[in-house]
Amino acid sequence: MSDNYKASGDFANEFDSAELSEMLKGIREEIDKRKQVEAALRLTEEKFNKAFYFGPDPVSISVINDGCYVDVNDAWLELSKYERHEVIGRSSLEIGLWCIPEDRDVMFEIVKKDGSIQNFETNLRNKTGKIVTVILSAARLDMGGEPHLLCVVKDITERKMMEEALRLSEERFSKAFKTGPVAMAITSLKDGRIIDVNASACRMFGYSQEEVLSKNTLNMRIWLDPTVRQHIKQIILKKESVYDLERPFCKKDGEQRIALYSGEYIEINDEPCVLSTFTDITERKRAEEEIKYLTFHDKLTGLYNRAFFEDEIINWDTAQHLPISIIIGDVNGLKLINDALGHQDGDRLLINVAEILNKSCRRGDIVARWGGDEFIILLPECDQEAAAGIIKRIMNDSKFINDLPIQTIISLGLASKNEINRQIRDVIKEAEENMYRNKLMESRSTRSSFLNSLQRTLWTRSFETEAHCRRMKDTALILAKAVGLPESEWDNLKLLTALHDIGKIAIPNSILDKPGVLSPSEWELVKKHPEIGYRIALSSPEMAPIAEAILLHHERWDGTGYPLGIEGDKIPLIARILAVADSYDVMINGRPYQKAVSQEDAWKEIEKYSGSQFDPNLVIKVRDYFAVNYRRTKGAV
Repeated sequence: MSDNYKASGDFANEFDSAELSEMLKGIREEIDKRKQVEAALRLTEEKFNKAFYFGPDPVSISVINDGCYVDVNDAWLELSKYERHEVIGRSSLEIGLWCIPEDRDVMFEIVKKDGSIQNFETNLRNKTGKIVTVILSAARLDMGGEPHLLCVVKDITERKMMEEALRLSEERFSKAFKTGPVAMAITSLKDGRIIDVNASACRMFGYSQEEVLSKNTLNMRIWLDPTVRQHIKQIILKKESVYDLERPFCKKDGEQRIALYSGEYIEINDEPCVLSTFTDITERKRAEEEIKYLTFHDKLTGLYNRAFFEDEIINWDTAQHLPISIIIGDVNGLKLINDALGHQDGDRLLINVAEILNKSCRRGDIVARWGGDEFIILLPECDQEAAAGIIKRIMNDSKFINDLPIQTIISLGLASKNEINRQIRDVIKEAEENMYRNKLMESRSTRSSFLNSLQRTLWTRSFETEAHCRRMKDTALILAKAVGLPESEWDNLKLLTALHDIGKIAIPNSILDKPGVLSPSEWELVKKHPEIGYRIALSSPEMAPIAEAILLHHERWDGTGYPLGIEGDKIPLIARILAVADSYDVMINGRPYQKAVSQEDAWKEIEKYSGSQFDPNLVIKVRDYFAVNYRRTKGAV
């Protein structure tokens, strides 16, 4: 037996089998523990490697003393845009990674002091030059007995951009909210409490900001209809929007107006709220209503216009509305009033006519202005007898149609449709023909009354009394005989003596009755009466032959008269005769402002102005005529 064997045997003899078994068991357990530790270490290293190399966040390991990188993961390379061989063994300062190198020193000082650092925000510059914002978390790590730095980087560039965008957006919103021209308010969705309101809304509703904050919109009566707010609330709760809802609102002073309302869901400090905008459209609505009104109505009279009538009659021209009657009316004398007194008085006449027509018709009848001085009335479910009753009411009321100095009258025509097959246009035409027929008959019977009306009006509006006109007519006829005026012209001369000053009916009484001297402007107005009388005369067939004489009856022989300043025999003879007769009668009978003189003195005055104011030939002929045929007695030339 060899010595080794002997030794083994000796060793075995020193222990019994139980002790040996226990010893071997301990050795095996120790070996198992080591294996477990090694396995755990391998697992830990495997996990670390996976976390390091395949983690989503950029991670690096560098030596603390010189800052050289030992290892970096793929995410770090993606962030920095470097290749691995470009950074391993080099420091972050060498590759220019820090935008602010001092930030690295600050970070390392904190790690040396505390052993780690959390969420250190800084800016890094990658290989392409792009600057990225990151937060760094780092901890000290011992490797091989040498201190290292494990650094995890979180790229927050996009988040910072979003935060900045949000900040700018909130800043812009705040500016737009506070200073914008649109009225805006933020209210609690739950109870309508006002959280914020801008200056435009305060101006719109008439409140100060202090008066409305924390107040409830319902209690302030801003919502005239509380159910509208409840309806909006239900929509906003679904996080849906309300756009351009037209609603009435009430200002602080009680004035009711109209607004376009829009609402959006927002959250303020996690509280559901409504961002409301208001646009006051009251004036716009009024303008729209005005446009709509003018589209269908006559602006002057307020009646429907012709366009509306022609559209509407189609809707009424049905069997259920039979019988249908049509009345057409024409205002006689409108042109005369417009020419003589001006369009303002003519417009007043039309307004009065419109009021009479509306008053005389039934509720639901359509009264429209058909043309300049024509009106039309649609009478549904109205037979001819009933329509004739309406005409009677119109005629009775139109007796007091106006207080103008010129008489006017409404000529009316009526036609009815009793069968659905008859065209409504034919009914309108028949009513129009009947109106013109009545107008013709009325004009024949009213011509003399028209002239008498004008003359009576003149007597009440001026110093032209009936006695003066009669005396002047007698004198003018004597003068006409003296100068050989054809008898065919005598009627015109008599009419001229009566109506030569008819234009004065358009001159205000305050001027005509003024006791003192007229001002220059008042005198200029008085001097217009020949032109006004001329227009009146042209509007009447009876007066048309003397229209020119009325226009020129204040002209003088020497051309210094008015309104045209013509001279000599360009002035119609009957106007020259009138001038002498008028002056003579005024002088011998006087006026309130002028004493009467004797016939001799009157005649001397006429001879004095012969060749300047009066026709000298006419004066000579008259003087010679009376020298042969008459003695100068009172009342005669």
